[in-house]
Amino acid sequence: MKIDKWIPLANINDKSKIWAGTRVRLYNVGLNVEDRNDDYYEYLVSYIYDNAEFLQLTNLSPEEAGNIICILQKDLPNHYALGKTLKKMIGVENTFVLEE
Repeated sequence: MKIDKWIPLANINDKSKIWAGTRVRLYNVGLNVEDRNDDYYEYLVSYIYDNAEFLQLTNLSPEEAGNIICILQKDLPNHYALGKTLKKMIGVENTFVLEE
């Protein structure tokens, strides 16, 4: 069984490839939870229908599911964005990326 490994976004190389399907967590969002470790929103990098230039970060968390926090410019002609683009758009503070 594989264990999830969340890496601080600040530790991701600027040239790392951010593909659709990548999961991102933003902690300390102000949820009313007992355990601070549960105070996060989780996002999925996904394609935008009929748009070849951008990817989007869609919220997967209950009550916020479907909301989009930002879009990422792809590193055209490739089908991924770069780590530096994700850092610029969402910020590195309290942000983690799942290494799978």
